[in-house]
Parts: sequence; structure tokens; C-alpha cells
Amino acid sequence: MPLSTGARLGPYDILELIGRGGMGEVYRATDTRLGRQVAIKVLPAELAGRAESLARFRREARAIAALSHPNILAIFDIGDQAGAPFVVTELLEGETLRSRVQRGVMALDEMLPVATAIAEGLAAAHAKGIIHRDLKPENVFLTSSGGVKILDFGLASTHAPRRAPAETFANTEALTVPGIVLGTIGYSSPEQLRGKPLTAATDIFSFGCVAFEMLRGQMPFHHDSNMEVIAAVLLDPPFPRDDAQQLPIELRRLIERCLAKDPASRFQDGGEVLAALRDVSAAHATGRLGTERIHVPPRLAMLRSRTTMLVAALVVIALLAIGLTVHLMDERTVIDAGYDLRASDVTGGPEVRRLLTVALRVDAAGNRSEAIELCREAARVDPHAPLPAAFASSFIYYNGDVQEGLRWSAETKKRLGNASPTYETLLARFLMPEDDGATLMALASSMIELRPKAWRLRLSIAHRNLDRREMAAMLAQLKRIDPSAPDDRRLVLVLADRASLGDIDGAERDLARSRLMTRPALLAFTRGRIAWSRGRAAEAAKLFDAAAESATTENLGSVAIDSRVLAGMARIGAAEFDDAQSTLDVAAMKAQQWRLPNSEIEAYGYGAYAAYRLGDLEGMRRRLQTGLTLASPDSSNFAELRLFALRLGVPVKLPRPVADSESKDGVMTLVAAREAWSRGDAASAAALLGQARAEGVDATWFAEDAALLAYDLGGAPRAFRPDPPYPNRLRFIAVWELGRPRRTLPAHAL
Repeated sequence: MPLSTGARLGPYDILELIGRGGMGEVYRATDTRLGRQVAIKVLPAELAGRAESLARFRREARAIAALSHPNILAIFDIGDQAGAPFVVTELLEGETLRSRVQRGVMALDEMLPVATAIAEGLAAAHAKGIIHRDLKPENVFLTSSGGVKILDFGLASTHAPRRAPAETFANTEALTVPGIVLGTIGYSSPEQLRGKPLTAATDIFSFGCVAFEMLRGQMPFHHDSNMEVIAAVLLDPPFPRDDAQQLPIELRRLIERCLAKDPASRFQDGGEVLAALRDVSAAHATGRLGTERIHVPPRLAMLRSRTTMLVAALVVIALLAIGLTVHLMDERTVIDAGYDLRASDVTGGPEVRRLLTVALRVDAAGNRSEAIELCREAARVDPHAPLPAAFASSFIYYNGDVQEGLRWSAETKKRLGNASPTYETLLARFLMPEDDGATLMALASSMIELRPKAWRLRLSIAHRNLDRREMAAMLAQLKRIDPSAPDDRRLVLVLADRASLGDIDGAERDLARSRLMTRPALLAFTRGRIAWSRGRAAEAAKLFDAAAESATTENLGSVAIDSRVLAGMARIGAAEFDDAQSTLDVAAMKAQQWRLPNSEIEAYGYGAYAAYRLGDLEGMRRRLQTGLTLASPDSSNFAELRLFALRLGVPVKLPRPVADSESKDGVMTLVAAREAWSRGDAASAAALLGQARAEGVDATWFAEDAALLAYDLGGAPRAFRPDPPYPNRLRFIAVWELGRPRRTLPAHAL
């Protein structure tokens, strides 16, 4: 709720609301101690939810305040009142650079001083080890007195100064706030979009975008959709070859260097770009900027003209030959190494292939939601191409939106008649999520004969073995994957799953010599999984905490959320139930923000179990009800939570679970058995349990729940290996309960 006029925050009297955005609400206020007007930004409530986030915010605010630079918004004070953190800054009069650019392009005499002032602010911050990560015209303010201020500087990330070793960037801390973690599409650097570790060079890319926009009136990678912008940032040059609006060559080269795709090719910090800008400004002031001309005598000019025409003709012939060669080579271009997918495998034109290439790269970097949009865009570009629709169906389905995934699968089937390459047909069918495990295994086996280098197919075969609890076969497949082949995220799965299957020493050895050693989030995550496999739950929890923090810094949203869920699980395993509940509540909130419904459901399920172990029965009921409401009745998560609710007698008025590809083979009979137990009908429960086992429930990921029901009916407890990576992770509630006293009587009411 907005603060009213006359409200008080510490020594500050609120005068009026002057702005609102993702970073909070901004008010004009009076500092009653010094009698001056200030601006107060009340930050989002999520910053107050965790003590470490607020402490980190305070540290970073103090770092910015210590800069005291005329081109960076001055921070006067920070505080917290009634759970609302706020920051007090100088009050500015004027307009944002966005407002100025919207009125028209800026002449060099106006643009160069503004760009130089921005570079000076960046240079000062980078020298202190602070990067902005969201530089854009909205975050640059032009004051009425002619000054230039960078806004919201430093509320994103701190890092070691450039002179420090590169690995120091791995230990950065980031403040997770709206609009900062991912930056802004169109100004975010390629490494931000790919989820790579960030350095000061990412601010230089954003600076190049801002400088370009001041001169041209639009972003350098302007397109109609965010997906096209992302693709352009990753692949396209900033200036088209037929650029009619020529810039002075010195300034153009400066901007091109700022916008280099590789961060190592850019100016490395604000100090370097400032020095280059000052040279350009000096040349402009003396009239030497881009004005050099070479005098050519008329006869020599004519000779040169004829020579040029001859050379041009030869170049055209050469280009035609090269074009044919490039076309033939392009057909063999590998779009995705994991599937060994080549351009010739894809029905559709160059734009479909380009979008699909970017989609798979973005997905490999961990940004599944952007990959989905790119696949949708590729499917729209060519309504006959089946592969973009197939990837969309797989990504959407396994991202938690089952019905939308099945809709795209149906669309894939319609398009399959247009597929000509054999491999494309097989891969599209393989990606369609409703096929049963046997079909998927057969497809993967057929494709790997065609493409033996396709490590993603081998990983998929391993996971098909996993679905059937064929653990030895799964480990054999994982060991056949060269650790240098997978992208970083899937290398984590290969190594961590190997540890969970018993190859702990081998996984740890391959981890130590892998490129994951330079990826802080993924390294901590893998080490957490290995620690869990060694039975060190408390150590695993701390490593998963570190992975979550680093993943937030590196923009790896799914890794950050999964790390938080696993940290909560590990704390339950270590009997740290208070900390587990706090961790899982945060995980649920973050999963909702990132639209990861499966992780959100798991967080609520485990949070409910932690509350149960703490004796907080109302907290348990509330979390369990939320998880059941979010879960689809045809999902294994729903069936698992339903079994938990029935065992504890929690009243839930929801439909019974429906069998699907993940929850069949006796699972529905097991649910009926637990329902009979909850009514006190032990005889029927035992009979139904026997039927469920005859139907094969012990070969599914509900075997633990079957064992728990047998235990509650008076049988001996059965030991299971409590490793975290497998389908139906919520079954660990049953694993933990098998180690505790049985419930011999149903609890009809809490």
C-alpha cells in the first residue's frame, strides 16, 4: 500500500509519491534533521523476507555511497521500518535520458558530453568493483543544471576490480530484485542472455546500446518481438552493411567495440571507454573527427575506377562460388551438438534454422522460458516445419504446462507429413512427450545408431532406464558420455547422477578436471549432490545454499530454484526442520516468480512435511493444500501429495489422481489402498496393496510409498537409498517416515 502524505519513515516526512516501478515506490520527502528534500525508494517486500538479502543490500548501498561521484546518484541513508527496507537518495530535477531520446536523436555536441559523463560514472564504480547490470536510458538522468546521473547503480552486483584474478568474479553476490537479475532485453549483453558470469564488460555492452540509441533514436538490435531482439543480440552486427546514416568512423568503431559479442573484445571497464571517448571528443572539438580525405589525381582516379570495376567483377564471381560452397557446408552445419542436429535435418528456411539454433543455445544456458518463445517464433515463421513445434512441445510439457505441451505435440503430428529428413522425423517423434517409455527408448536407440556423437540421446536413454528403475543400465549409459561433450548444465546431471548411482569417486574425479570448476553455481550444485550421495546432508545443504546464491548472480533461475528445494530437502535429512521450512518457503516463492510449477509444488510438499515434523499442523495443512491445488490431478506430484494427505488424515476436497505416463502400473490401486487404510479398513488396504504390487507398483517411483503402507500395516521397514535427483522426488517423505515409528491408526482429524 502506498504511503500517504504526512507519513513518517524514521526522520523523513513523506510529501508525495513521485514514481513507481519494479524496484519499488519513490517518494519526495523532507529530511527533518537537515531540512532538505530527498527521494526515498521503498523497496519490494521480498527484500525484507530474508535477513541475508537485506544485509547484502545494505553492504552494496554503502559501497555506492562511498563512491561520492558526481555522475552517480548519491545515497544518503538506508533504513528499515515495519519490515519495509528503504533507501534515501538525493532528489533530482530534470528528465531521464529516455525522455530526451524520445524527442529525437542527439547531435554530437549534445551526445558526446552525456556519453562521457556516463563513462565517468562507470569508471568510478568499476574501479570499486561494482557493476550495474541494467544500464539503459531509463537509468540515466539529465538534471536541470546540466548534470548526468546514473540511477539504481550497484543494487545489482559487486565484483572484484579488474586487476584481480578472473576467478574472483565467481564469488560475487547479487541482490535479487525485479528488473535487475535479467537486465532489460535490448540492453543485456550476450553473456547475460546466456546466463554466463558477468564482469564490468557487460556494462560496456549496455553503454554501447545507450550510445547507439542517443545517435539513432532506437536500440541497435531493434525488432518487433523480444525473441527477435535476443537472437539479434546474440548473432547480428549492430550496424547493417548498407547503413545509410554514416557516423564518424572513430565513433562508429568505438560503439562497435562496445557491442562486441565476446566480452574480451570490448573495452574492459568504464575507464577504458572513457579514455577512448575523450579522444573522440577532442577530435570533434578540433574538427578532425572523420574528416580526413585523400586527394587522388584525375587520371589515377580513372585508372582506379577501371581497376575497381575489374576487381568487383572478380569478387562477384568468387562470391558466387563461395556462396555455393557455403550453402553446401551450411547444410552440414551442426545446429545442436547434443543431438548432432544438422541444418540439413531441419525442414524450413534459414530463419527457422537460426531461431532454432538460438533456442537450443538459450536452453542449454538454462533459460527454458526464452527457449520456448524462440521455438514458438520459429514455428510461426514456417507453419509446416515440425521440429520447432516438437521442441516447443517437449520444453513446455516438462516445464510444467502439461496441456499446452500436448497441444504443441498435436501440432507436431500435423506437421510430420512435411518432414523429409529421416532424422528430423525420428527426433520430432522422440520429443513428443506423450509417447510411452518403450517407444522413446526404441526411437533413441535408432537415432544413436545414425548419430553416435549425440550425447543427449545417450543421456535420454539413461533417463529411460531411470524411469524403469534400471539403475545399473542407467549408470552404464552415463559412463559412456564423454564429460567434455555436454553443455555445462547437463554435465552437472551426468556427474551428479553418477554419484547418486554409486560412482561417487569417479564423478568427483571428473568434476575436478571439468570446465564446471569455472562455473560457481553449477560447481556448488554438483558438489552438493555429491555430498548428499556421501550421506553428508548438512554439508550438502550449505553447498546448495551457495549454488542458489551464485545461480542468482549468474541468472540461472532454474538452477537457483532447484538448489533451494534441495537445500530444504537436505535440511530435513539433517533434522534441521526450522531452517528447512524457511528455505522451502523461499523456494516456493521464487519458483512462482520464475514460473516453475513443479518446483513450487515440491517446495510446498516438503514445507508441509517440515511443518508436520515441527508439530505445526495448521502450517502443514495450508502448505499441503496449496501444493495439491497447484498440481494437476494427472501428475505424479498430485498422487504423492494425496498419499501424504491420506496418511495424516488431512481433509482435502479435490479430485482423485488420474493415471498418466508417470503414475500408472499400480499407482492408482496404491492410492485406493491408502484410502482404505485412512478409513480404518486394514483388511481392504492390505488386499489392495497386494494388488498394486501385482500390477507393478514396486517397479515405479511409488515403491517407497508402497513400502510405507506395508510398514503402517505392521510389516518390517524397508531401507531405500535417499538420493535426490530422480522422478517423484516427493517420495522422500515416505523414505524419511520409514525410519520413524509407524502410524498404526488412521488420523481422521488433526
